[in-house]
Amino acid sequence: MQGESDEDGTNGPGRSAPLFDPVAGMRAMADIQADGLRAASDLLERMLGSEQDAPRAAPSRSREGDYTALVDAWSQLLRLAAGLARPADSGSVTVAVDSSTVGPPLRLVLDRAEEANSAAAEIWLHNGTSTAVGPLTPRCAALTDAGGEVLSAVVSFDPSEVPLLPPRSSRGVVISVAASGPPHPGIYRGTIQADGAPALWLPVEVTVEPC
Repeated sequence: MQGESDEDGTNGPGRSAPLFDPVAGMRAMADIQADGLRAASDLLERMLGSEQDAPRAAPSRSREGDYTALVDAWSQLLRLAAGLARPADSGSVTVAVDSSTVGPPLRLVLDRAEEANSAAAEIWLHNGTSTAVGPLTPRCAALTDAGGEVLSAVVSFDPSEVPLLPPRSSRGVVISVAASGPPHPGIYRGTIQADGAPALWLPVEVTVEPC
């Protein structure tokens, strides 16, 4: 049966194959790259320190080659680490309705190559207080890029209103962004707030990818 394996790794009943966790995998890769960067930094500092302590002499071609290879490897590690640090395109976030701090950024991606040209994500509204909160009506401000261009899109919430959020409970709300015309590539940002919860606000970022 698919998804089952024996102790020796072959398929068989009674054994479930562990599911791959992409988030844990990315974190592990980021930790490995961070260790590599620290090791490269320590090596470079030791090499520079030994050069300063040593008598002045013309550097040999082999030593110059070692420096060049080290710098190239370090640059590749920096580029790879920057790529791993890129946040996920879309996903659910949780925001407290009673907190005045900025909530986690909500990121969505619009792919111009797709016919639907829309994206959706889930927001979990959490009420950690001992009293009910509501009704809540979420709203999203205009999405603009760094140059001030407004994204022509319809932003909707499902449900459009949360009648009542009981004490110490959470409720999921789906936000959908649908472009009303061919959007220009870029990154558009706005803010989500909610009537009934004046302390709630979180940034939203919509990336429109080129075709």
